[in-house]
Amino acid sequence: MLTPRFKLTQTDTEVVIVIHALYTNVKDTEIYVDGTDFRFYSTPYFLRLKLPGEIEENDSSSGSYDCDTGIFTLKLSKVNKGEYFENLDMVTTLLEPPKKHSKSFPSIEVIGNPSTSSAGIDGNLQDIADIDMSSGADLGNDWFISQKQPLENITLLANSPKYGFANKISGALIAFEPVWIKDIIDLPAPDTTPEVERKTLRQLRENKDFNEEHYLADFFEPECDKHIAYVAEWDKLQEDQIAFNEVEVDLLKELPNKEYLLEVEDIQKLCLNLVDILYASCYNHRTTLGENTVESGWTINKLSSTLCWFQDFTSIDEVITACFRRSFCYPLHRNWNLSVKVLEDVQKVVKLGKKYIIKRFCEIHNIFNTSYEPRYILNQLYIKDFLIWLQQCSESLIESLQTTLNNVSPDKTNIGFDLVGLESIGYDIHGKLVIANMIHQTTDELDGLVLEDTEEEKSKNMYHAKQRQLIKHLCRLSSSSSSSTDSTDTDYETDSGNNLTRITTSSSGSTSSASDLDSDDFSNPESNDSSDSESGNVNESQL
Repeated sequence: MLTPRFKLTQTDTEVVIVIHALYTNVKDTEIYVDGTDFRFYSTPYFLRLKLPGEIEENDSSSGSYDCDTGIFTLKLSKVNKGEYFENLDMVTTLLEPPKKHSKSFPSIEVIGNPSTSSAGIDGNLQDIADIDMSSGADLGNDWFISQKQPLENITLLANSPKYGFANKISGALIAFEPVWIKDIIDLPAPDTTPEVERKTLRQLRENKDFNEEHYLADFFEPECDKHIAYVAEWDKLQEDQIAFNEVEVDLLKELPNKEYLLEVEDIQKLCLNLVDILYASCYNHRTTLGENTVESGWTINKLSSTLCWFQDFTSIDEVITACFRRSFCYPLHRNWNLSVKVLEDVQKVVKLGKKYIIKRFCEIHNIFNTSYEPRYILNQLYIKDFLIWLQQCSESLIESLQTTLNNVSPDKTNIGFDLVGLESIGYDIHGKLVIANMIHQTTDELDGLVLEDTEEEKSKNMYHAKQRQLIKHLCRLSSSSSSSTDSTDTDYETDSGNNLTRITTSSSGSTSSASDLDSDDFSNPESNDSSDSESGNVNESQL
């Protein structure tokens, strides 16, 4: 039988149940309502809900079916008008079957290991059901069809280190090759390394992986400004606008039903693990600008000490310190302001309530399931159980976690990489580099000016050389003319810069000026003596 997708809403007087059953046969549909028990059957679909309040079918009740969309819309009246039904969005808890009350057998399922073998607790409960049916016992309306997936085969080893949700699993990774598993878990030999050593080993590895140059580069020239300025989904979302989409509903309705018997210490650890995983998720969301990439699975996995090192925490400060340290060691952008901004994101996500937290974990589940690396294992160890437990936990627990988060004030001195001293050294080096760059730039500018002056001076010198050549030529002409004429006077004037301004040659009343010469005489400053003699012949005949 298939569990259809469904959605519940309510008013003061009625509950509306919307069921998506596309391939059903309407004439075979059966609906049963009795107090808090609701059942829907229409081949091949079966749905049984345990509601938080009593409903009834009366004259004001109604139902409809849309054959185009395959949607049943059922409106059922509340027995107590005005009663508010809590957690109608918690899909998995609504699918939970009623508890059996028996003197011979336990009435609840006690989970020691969230994923047990078929010979364990679930196997015994199934045997109980078979005995009751075979003995002809009158079960009345207590019949139900299982609406959960079979549990995974993970062995419980009493003396092995524990990990996973609520630290209840052991020996789950023995069957995997170490080379294969190291792509998702940094903890060496997770099934043999004692739990008390995990934090120390993690910090030693982070101290080794921390890159001072990378951190200082992002500190002085950050490329993450656009990520810090990005307006995330939770920045503008209101709590009453939160709703599960179809993909999320499909995931939640397929989760197995479990009841967790947890001590106060276990709940505290789960809340701290929750913050750790949410931090990694928010970092990924902000640095990808809300668009997941092929690296998103790696980012969430790597930044979370819970998922990468199976670590449990004892305080919220310890969690935030671990998150900041890993954000400075592994992702592309390693900036203090970015890490602080992600912490603010976590605070906003928790403030929106457990329904939105569940949506974030649904996204993580989907990312891990579609990852190239075997990160689906992390879904089995942590994410699935978090999705089930979050639906069961009270809003007051989330509110207390929110209060704790709001009191967190991260400090660079507590991170452990001596960030204050490193930044101080960086300021000194950065200042010297700025001065050196200014000197280098000024030197380049002066070199450019010298080059320009040199070219200009060279041009002036060549021009003056041409002037001198012209004066010598005219002098020769004057000497030649004096042998054939009685009186020849040659006068030339120069300015204060030795530039020729006017040349006058007098012979038999004739006058020649430099302005009368062909402009070609100035066109080539490097003209040789032979060209001068040729020019002399022409000018002599003209004279």
